[in-house]
Amino acid sequence: PKIIPFFTTESDPDQLAILQSLITEYQNLNPGIEVDIVIASPASRGTRLLTSLASGADLGIFEIEPALMSQWADAGYLLPLDDVVTNIDADDFVEGSLFRQNETTYAVPYAVSVYGLWVRKDLFEQAGLPLPTTYDEVLRAAKILTNNQTYGIALPAGQNIATVNYFSTFLWQNGGDYFTCDGGVAFGEPQALEAVRRWQMLTQYAPPGFTTWGFPEQIDAFVNGRVAMAMYAGRLGVQLEESHPELADKVTVIFPPWGEQKVTLGVWSRFAIASGTKNQAEAKAFLQWLVSGDRLLRYDNVLPGHMIPPLNSVRKETLINPSAYTQKHADWIQSFYDWSAFTNHPAMNMGSVSGGRFTRSDIAPPWAWEVFGTPGIVDTMLQDVANGNNPEQAWQNAVNEMEQTVNAWKSMHPQWVSAGCK
Repeated sequence: PKIIPFFTTESDPDQLAILQSLITEYQNLNPGIEVDIVIASPASRGTRLLTSLASGADLGIFEIEPALMSQWADAGYLLPLDDVVTNIDADDFVEGSLFRQNETTYAVPYAVSVYGLWVRKDLFEQAGLPLPTTYDEVLRAAKILTNNQTYGIALPAGQNIATVNYFSTFLWQNGGDYFTCDGGVAFGEPQALEAVRRWQMLTQYAPPGFTTWGFPEQIDAFVNGRVAMAMYAGRLGVQLEESHPELADKVTVIFPPWGEQKVTLGVWSRFAIASGTKNQAEAKAFLQWLVSGDRLLRYDNVLPGHMIPPLNSVRKETLINPSAYTQKHADWIQSFYDWSAFTNHPAMNMGSVSGGRFTRSDIAPPWAWEVFGTPGIVDTMLQDVANGNNPEQAWQNAVNEMEQTVNAWKSMHPQWVSAGCK
């Protein structure tokens, strides 16, 4: 058989079951094709991809790490996918969902995950607190709700992308950014220091051990009732309903209120194909089949509200999903759909906040891996702050290292010019 390696971090049992079902369906339609699933965790994805590439392994179809996309496209590691997009219908893709570089598409999406602040309504009501609409209200609630039984909020501070992603929302909402749209370092502006301080003040009310946390630990903390607030996408709601349905009616999700700007984290999950894969035509054909039509609908419907489809035609179908979860928590799901217009990502959208205002840029910082990789400059800074080091000194150290890193990258790529500012 012609084997197509398929690298994924979607390891939820229900997701794997539907993926395996779809693969079996495709293989029955296409005898002689075999799709081989390889699983990794989101936190280790970038390192696993780099290791596989260095060892000469056939990556086939894989979920591309956002921090590696720009560099890998420039290096020729990614297969152009313009024909796949055309065959699906380029006009059907949601704006900003495709990854293009130099007018070529190198990665196609299968979902976007939008992040909100999950809140225990019952604990707020018992304490006589309103649902927070400002940072000061969040800080006050986190302090009041931290007691022997629970902690105020879950905030990961491990050396991983989860820490970077959540802090980024503090940065953007307070009018700061990591870079300007033309490639300058913006992290040295006072808005960034204010974001660090706001993040640090909230960590006082996080559970012990949070300095090593990533994505799963904070989900577990909320689902198991250890914290009153946690930031995450729709997956948290699905897991809550599955494991602790008695808590589901006591929970809601609100837009994260860290600052004045309305912007939150949006993580596009995208597939790329390695340019060196053995069976290129077969890999393209399977990818096109998987991320379109009812196959995309079936795959994304496994996690309603978490995996929001990138095709307008499919989005309409997901909102009328007859599943019990969708019917019970339509308000949660609708919120994530509504907030998708205000999403941003540190490794995909360079210079989206300028002059204190948010307008999403689709320019990816080409030095993203050096800054946001694991461990990176930002997560190292935050872990230092969480461990009790001076926030201003840790921030200044990060600014200096970021400037040195970007300047070093530019000196090695003297021909590089930013795609420009809107």
